[in-house]
Amino acid sequence: MTHIYDLIIVGTGSVGAATGYYAAQKGLDVLEIDAYTPPHTEGSHHGETRIIRHAYGEGGAYVPMVLRAQELWNELASMTDRTIFEATGVLNAGPADSEFLRTVRETADSYQLPVDEYNGQTVREKWPSWNLPVDYRVLVERGAGVLHSQNAIKTYIELAKKLGVTQLFNNRVVRLDSDSDDNVAVVTEQGMYTGRRVVVTAGTWIKELIPDLPVQPTRKVFAWFEAESELAAKNGFPAYTIEDRDGTQFYGFPATNGTIKIGRHQGGQPITSPTERVPFGEVGTDVDEVNQMTDMFLSGVGSIAHGESCTYDMSPDGDFIVDQASRFENITVVSGLSGHGFKFASVLGEILAQEAAGIDVPFDLAPFRLKRF
Repeated sequence: MTHIYDLIIVGTGSVGAATGYYAAQKGLDVLEIDAYTPPHTEGSHHGETRIIRHAYGEGGAYVPMVLRAQELWNELASMTDRTIFEATGVLNAGPADSEFLRTVRETADSYQLPVDEYNGQTVREKWPSWNLPVDYRVLVERGAGVLHSQNAIKTYIELAKKLGVTQLFNNRVVRLDSDSDDNVAVVTEQGMYTGRRVVVTAGTWIKELIPDLPVQPTRKVFAWFEAESELAAKNGFPAYTIEDRDGTQFYGFPATNGTIKIGRHQGGQPITSPTERVPFGEVGTDVDEVNQMTDMFLSGVGSIAHGESCTYDMSPDGDFIVDQASRFENITVVSGLSGHGFKFASVLGEILAQEAAGIDVPFDLAPFRLKRF
């Protein structure tokens, strides 16, 4: 007789791993599937660290979710010896008329989040390495910081296994079908598995399973630069997002082990297959994309130590997609995280687990539904 899982998770990266754990907590019979062994470097993102901001410049709809996400990250940290969250603070800087910074200020005020305000001159008195224009607006969120993403995924997977979640890794899903009882048949390279509900958190190449999603895989690059010790978190240097006058946004982290990680949010190359995600340096603009940040805004940084490429799954408007798949009422997709999704992985996992368990979700998900397109 075919075993029927309450929930099958296709893609056990950040969101999928969180979903599996929270679903198992709610007593569901869960199967996690991934084409590789997570955490790995083949998904929508990889690397050891991610920024988490609460006063959210991308829009107020995200703030209740990111505040809950922070609570869940803190809970996860209490269950492991691994570092999950590091309260470095996050510096946001840009032109005085920046819409992004205006929204940061508004969300901070609305939710009473601790934010200190500087300009390009006064911030240099606190952190001399910043070379920001004098008229720049600078908002520093003291309670924000850095998430250690690989540690988080490993911890979720281990905790889920302890709760009885079945884990099937190094097994690629090739298609999703309905069976005669309106369950979902998940067909993999190694066999078929049946679930009452399926969550697809398959990252960049989700369209191989859900072809009609409006998602564009985009190659991105980031790099580690040699850095002086005053740029380290232990010396009080924050994570940061910096906006140029043309709207280009850069992000980065405090230095660790003598290097500082910097990337650019915009730009990149739309791609159509994994082979097009070529290594850092193989596209002529790679070095210039990351060098712009240090050339314009930050001193104390040396040459590039090494760089990497990754992919974003970009939605048309840069906002998340959290919705039912068009052909199946019992398949939920999470996609289009557009380069700012990891910080939400914990709360998205909790939301997906709540939906699978028939529990009301305490957030307005209307801004993330497909009907907006």
